[in-house]
Amino acid sequence: MLESLETALKLYRPGTSICQVNQEVVRIMITGLVRLGILKGEIDELIANNAHRPYFMHGLSHWLGLDVHDVGNYDTDRSRVLEPGMVLTVEPGLYIATDADVPAQYRGIGIRIEDDIVITEDGNENLTAGVVKKADEIEALMAAARQS
Repeated sequence: MLESLETALKLYRPGTSICQVNQEVVRIMITGLVRLGILKGEIDELIANNAHRPYFMHGLSHWLGLDVHDVGNYDTDRSRVLEPGMVLTVEPGLYIATDADVPAQYRGIGIRIEDDIVITEDGNENLTAGVVKKADEIEALMAAARQS
């Protein structure tokens, strides 16, 4: 998930769309699912068949504003071009049901890492950059909390 999030953060900029970034993130997710043995097959074919949908059933992003899910164009292809000042979430996630036909060690696991960004003239500003996301950072934060 971290690679998916970091890639999306690099790609979100004026002139791109949620759809374009989502396509790159889906490729990363499917590649990872194949590597783990959760999906089997050729990457491009799995992408064409939306093989990730049982595990990534929501969109990569949504508009953020006065409401958590703010108003805006939510066409199925999400092709609206991003402009400076737009605020959106970046929330890749995978969720594996307890009864999924996958290796047992992955059943019942869900993970989502989220950031909130504002599109700027030359890229984006990560409004939640200070939130720890890497496993070792999270474990250190939890250990520090237990000691206090």
